[in-house]
Amino acid sequence: MKQEHALKAHLAKAIKQNRSALWEWHFSLTKKCPPPFYCSVDLRDSGHKIVPVDSNLYPAGFNNICPDDIRSSAPILRAHIDATCAKLGKESPTKILLIPEAHTSNTHYVENLYYLLEIIREAGFEVALGWYQPGAESLEEVKLISTTGKELRAKPIKVEAKKLYIEGFVPDAVLLNNDFSAGYPDFLDEITQPVLPSHTLGWHSRKKSEHFKYYNQLAKEFALIIGIDPWIIQLETEEVTPVNFNEDLGIDEVAQSVKRVLGNMETFYRSREIAQKPFVFIKNNHGTYGMGIMTVYSDADILKMNRRTKNKMSVGKNRKPIESVIVQEGVPTATIVDRLAAEPVIYLIGGELIGGFLRTHSKKGTEENLNSPGMVFRKLCISDLHRPTFEVPGSAGNISGVAEEMDDVEEEPVLELVYGSIARISSLATGIELAEHVKNNKSGLALA
Repeated sequence: MKQEHALKAHLAKAIKQNRSALWEWHFSLTKKCPPPFYCSVDLRDSGHKIVPVDSNLYPAGFNNICPDDIRSSAPILRAHIDATCAKLGKESPTKILLIPEAHTSNTHYVENLYYLLEIIREAGFEVALGWYQPGAESLEEVKLISTTGKELRAKPIKVEAKKLYIEGFVPDAVLLNNDFSAGYPDFLDEITQPVLPSHTLGWHSRKKSEHFKYYNQLAKEFALIIGIDPWIIQLETEEVTPVNFNEDLGIDEVAQSVKRVLGNMETFYRSREIAQKPFVFIKNNHGTYGMGIMTVYSDADILKMNRRTKNKMSVGKNRKPIESVIVQEGVPTATIVDRLAAEPVIYLIGGELIGGFLRTHSKKGTEENLNSPGMVFRKLCISDLHRPTFEVPGSAGNISGVAEEMDDVEEEPVLELVYGSIARISSLATGIELAEHVKNNKSGLALA
């Protein structure tokens, strides 16, 4: 564990010593490509690397954030919207319509909606819950019940004169908590209200390969500014397209990519004396919800896939066919809670850290995808990130002790500096994705 602690201490010192230069770099990037309205970033901390492994532009899971962080996030949301509107010479919205996923039976997701609505209300906005589900236009109201019995009511959305509304509520802005992975409704291109974040960047068009291309570029710039080896915070990622695992389309190309990435990892491991067997993740390039992911240790694992694995890797969310994948350097997690592998998930609004949680799984190891059925969430509060060491209530021992490595900056928020910085780079990369997708869009997405 000492190597894990030393890496965070090393990064925290470097970040602290170069704050002014980092601020100027960050400010220049946000002027060109503002970060998304909100996002969540899954991190992996292995002791030799700290990297993002996924970035979600329409995050669920607000119910897993600490209550204090939920309360403190409201003014961050308000300040972000007000500042963005001021830059654009526009008035801030007073009414916001939230459009969620059509998960009537997912009680945990409904709990997430309850807390997201609370944040928006606490920020001083009127907010209502809309409902979009193809074929359900005739519904008058949808009743949603959360895990803890909270009841929410959503009304079907309507469009008239290029305005989106629900009965009794015409919003000034529309907030999406729906990635429209199967494709978004055409009316979102026509409405005059701002859509936050842009509907054009759901998983119907967004690609993980694009995100990590921008992330790795920014990570290199960040590393040069603070004087560290970029490899520590970069994540080798290759795109393979087209693929169809059930029809054996692209199988050889995926195997070649696996062999290439593993070979590069072995070279890096030898040069850094890392005694660990490299592995890679194969991921749906348009994926979400942890679907379409597998762990691979050799190119032979691809060439001898059984039918069950091929079926799993053939469809993603909403049974959408997987036609493109990424082969990504595997980073194990050294974060352990109650003897379970864990990974931090960091939430941001407008690029500002607001909280997060730890994802654990009793049936998954340190080299497996933890975002799968059976996962359990533990609170990870901003106050935890402010400490040189922190513990999860009910867990045995520190999960990220670094105090012994931080003699001269013991009072610094080490984990916030490190995890927060990596998450912000990912958020900035998502901002570049947004800029690329909406620069020629005519739908008035200025606040996205």
